[in-house]
Amino acid sequence: MNIKFEQAVTEEQVSALCKIAERVWHETYDALLPAGQVDYMVEKFQSEPAVHRQIEQENYRYYLISCEGERAGFLGVSPEHEREGELFLSKLYLLSSFQGRGLAGQALLFAEQMAKEWGLDAIGLTVNKQNRHAKEVYEHCGFQVAESVVSDIGAGYVMDDYIMIKNC
Repeated sequence: MNIKFEQAVTEEQVSALCKIAERVWHETYDALLPAGQVDYMVEKFQSEPAVHRQIEQENYRYYLISCEGERAGFLGVSPEHEREGELFLSKLYLLSSFQGRGLAGQALLFAEQMAKEWGLDAIGLTVNKQNRHAKEVYEHCGFQVAESVVSDIGAGYVMDDYIMIKNC
């Protein structure tokens, strides 16, 4: 299987990433979150202005994931975002038509390789407590729940997540 990770740096790449984000976030969260929250979160975290801000001001790197020449999803990382010595895996999303093909595992190996190249000892991420499938995938790949957090994201919405960690 031909899997490619392409850093999103051009306007076209960021635009494509944001279109995938909107689609995959609705696929993932519409059944889990209150009405309106997914649209709010997409605008706040995955709109083109938000992604550009994260890249330019918050040290994020985004990568489009392609499988057999088709864009399948994306991941976003930030070295030492909140925890020293840790790569923050902010986003890892695959379109539903590409799930179950081993892409998530390959993306996690790609993130682990980045962490090692940057001299970081661990990868941390947050996963929605109701997203059981994603949590199981992360556990299968060696992540462990470190803590439980509820974060106010504005407009009356919260993110109810587990923080998961994997040592590299």
